[in-house]
Amino acid sequence: MATADTRTIKNYLSKLGKQDSKGRILFERILFDIEMTRNGLDILIERSDTEKLLKNFKSQIIKTLTGEFKGDVKRDEVMKTISGKKQKVVRLRYVDKGSIKYVDFDVERYPKEGKKGALPPKISEPATMLVLNAALASKGKVFKSEEDIFVNDVYGDLQKLYGKEWSHKLDEWIYTYFKQNQLFFENYSKATWAPFKHKDFKGQRDVQVFFKEHLKKLERAPGVSAGTYEQWNPSDLYAVKRTELASLEKEITEANLKPDANTLLKLNTHLISLMEKNELVGISLKKIESGEIPKFKIFNVEKSKALSALKSFTALEKFTMKQINFEIRNLFATFPGKGGAPAATTYIFYGGTKTSDSKFAINITRSGDALVWNTSIPSSRGAQGGQSPKAEVINLLSNQKSGVSFTNKYSDYPADKGKFYDVLKNPNSSDYKLYHKWFDFCYNHPKNNYTKPVAFDQWADSVLEAYEHRPKVGKTKLALLNFWYDALKYHDKDPEFWTDLLYFGLKITAKGQFAPHAKIS
Repeated sequence: MATADTRTIKNYLSKLGKQDSKGRILFERILFDIEMTRNGLDILIERSDTEKLLKNFKSQIIKTLTGEFKGDVKRDEVMKTISGKKQKVVRLRYVDKGSIKYVDFDVERYPKEGKKGALPPKISEPATMLVLNAALASKGKVFKSEEDIFVNDVYGDLQKLYGKEWSHKLDEWIYTYFKQNQLFFENYSKATWAPFKHKDFKGQRDVQVFFKEHLKKLERAPGVSAGTYEQWNPSDLYAVKRTELASLEKEITEANLKPDANTLLKLNTHLISLMEKNELVGISLKKIESGEIPKFKIFNVEKSKALSALKSFTALEKFTMKQINFEIRNLFATFPGKGGAPAATTYIFYGGTKTSDSKFAINITRSGDALVWNTSIPSSRGAQGGQSPKAEVINLLSNQKSGVSFTNKYSDYPADKGKFYDVLKNPNSSDYKLYHKWFDFCYNHPKNNYTKPVAFDQWADSVLEAYEHRPKVGKTKLALLNFWYDALKYHDKDPEFWTDLLYFGLKITAKGQFAPHAKIS
């Protein structure tokens, strides 16, 4: 056990962890400096982070020093005026050459809190870019630990990117950036990549910007627009071999426009060839929770023997109808949902009977004036997969089926409570008979999990209540019933329909509609 004096304590603190380029020491995920003063030592903390992290850092420093210099370094408290208020401040007391000295904590630029909610992609994705570029600039290309990111100059760049609004989120994302970097270079260590770019970082023109422009010239099928970038490609960041993006853009444009059809399928086929040559790799990024072991996977490359033979290739999982379950109780239930509104969300579960035990899930609900199909991956802590494109859902539903009536247009349903009540007053009307037919079929279907007895009149009253709460909620109840009637009537023995519905949301199929890409999650 060492004897405490100012120089000995300073030397001990300087060896607690790795140092960055400025000589700051990393300890308990916080970078700090040490300054000798007339009164002893100041531990200088410039890093903004959460109050919880700061408290942990202080307590561990105190525990470490009082343990190492047992009896010589003692915990003390002093009253200080901070922001006009007197507060207890913890310090450490020791004796040096007969004089009482102190180890004090000097915290600068420390915000107690920032913005609430999830970190936006415009922060998290450029952050990944910064870490990957820092790795490219290094000899090893891979940060060996989270600590290596903290002590690298890139950490300062991350702080600037996050800013005061989001700095309290930075610490929880370091593990994600570490694992993303590790997995990317494990799979592409032999390739020579140009520095990464991202559209949300200093107005950079990246591959995503190009594709958003290029898609306007393409068709999904003859006479059908290619749609938006988000509907086609889940990639958030691109690894590009060429330093001149213009040459890549020219190649893709020319390859896609000759000799004839300018379709997404042709584009996807060309992107596979670029991926085979390690010239262009689109990467989908997801947050990785601390302790999770992520995987690097590639999708939509079934046409390539070279890529589909790789360990990172993941074949689409097949599900039987026995493994696909529905929760459609909200079609019939009269209980209120969130905010007192009648519940209007239904679910599809893959490999389970509820969210908690399913491999995948879809919730079908309202967004704007239409239904949406939101995919998720409960087996990966509820990771979101994206929305199934509405047009593709309609195509799937009506494929070679003559009786399908669902169009996903709210204008197809009564505009308000009064219009719906007019329907109910006339049992001989075509709408009344249609709604009754939908109700009877769905309610009596073997896959309906709602067991309480409900008559058509009771259901109609619940829809009327929904209209009264808000017309859009009433329309949603009718639209959901319409969708489920068509889906169950024509596809209840067709697992391919339901798996396509899922994989369209995840932007992964073996049918060539979506872009080849890698995913780190």
